[in-house]
Amino acid sequence: MKLKILLIGYYPQTRATGAALGLQSLIEGFKSISYQPEIVYIYDSRESEVFGIFSWVRTKDSLKAILQAWKKIPYQNVVYMTIASSKLGFIRDMMVVWFAWLFKKRIILHLKGGGYKEFYLNQSSLFQKLICNTLAKSDHIIVLGELLRDQFYFVPDIDKKLKVIPNGLTTNLNTKLAQIKSLPSTNQNLRLLYLSNLIPSKGYLALLDACIKLIQDYDVKLICDFCGEFNKTAVDDQSLDIKTQREEFFEKIKKAGLENSIVYHGTVSGEKKEKMLREAHFFILPTLYPWEGQPLSIIEALAFGTPVISTYHRGIPEQVKDGYNGYLIKNNDPQAIVNAILKGIKSSDDYQKLSENAIQHFQENFTREVHLKRLMSLICDTDNIKF
Repeated sequence: MKLKILLIGYYPQTRATGAALGLQSLIEGFKSISYQPEIVYIYDSRESEVFGIFSWVRTKDSLKAILQAWKKIPYQNVVYMTIASSKLGFIRDMMVVWFAWLFKKRIILHLKGGGYKEFYLNQSSLFQKLICNTLAKSDHIIVLGELLRDQFYFVPDIDKKLKVIPNGLTTNLNTKLAQIKSLPSTNQNLRLLYLSNLIPSKGYLALLDACIKLIQDYDVKLICDFCGEFNKTAVDDQSLDIKTQREEFFEKIKKAGLENSIVYHGTVSGEKKEKMLREAHFFILPTLYPWEGQPLSIIEALAFGTPVISTYHRGIPEQVKDGYNGYLIKNNDPQAIVNAILKGIKSSDDYQKLSENAIQHFQENFTREVHLKRLMSLICDTDNIKF
């Protein structure tokens, strides 16, 4: 391929976010067709565990990325970049976009989450004009779903620029082992799985309270596995530090006497992650996270035939169809989670259908191959991408 392509995005080994994993998957996709694009990694060596706050370390990381991009852009035909929905992130993106535009490069911007509209509306009128003028320099802006089209309503000629490309499975999970699931027998535990950062707005505390209710008030035998690191965002309660957040989580489990039923694993990957996805009867992510888009963890759950309980938030209703492959709740309310689980375990036949539909929905919409073909075809401006 004669086209020269520059990819700009987060380095996955510093923060294994959806955006970082997506970039790594894209790089591997190009390698599979024997093409090596130029790459500029944005390293995220922040000293704080809080997402969305200013950091001098992140400023230094951004400056390095800008300078590296400026060196490479004159020699490229296409510049692809995952964009941020924060002030510092936008300034970094702007410095790259304007430079690429001055050199008349084809510019493709990719929002790997949500929250851009809110970011825009929270800025001054002058800064809003700067955002509009910058994004208008792009040839295409990619969002993850139809429900996220409104994130860029303010950009001139957005209907011509906007492209919808749903997320796809990014990790090397062996989904060939996925099978249609059945409910556990009466002497077995119902297995629930939470697989994401433990951020208050992701709803992990609501799930914890729901588990306690299910065991104590409804006599449901269960094991709930919590996987991920404790974090918080700039919009979460700043009076609660992460150490206290972690301590209160374990104290609540201990007080309820449920140490054997509610298990925290930290970050999981590889075979352990696959095992949990295979064994889970429900995947639960009651998120109202402000930067949510299409959670990769939901895609992973669907790939293993796991019915999902989540919220009517951002692009999630395109992943989870209420009553088809899981259940959607209006907010991260513990009783709403309880009601969804009780509904899900009411009928073995209905449960198996949820599981079967989860696999089908994944295979039709969110496989790695489907995602990469759509994305690489747009970047390369051709329909001839073949793996």
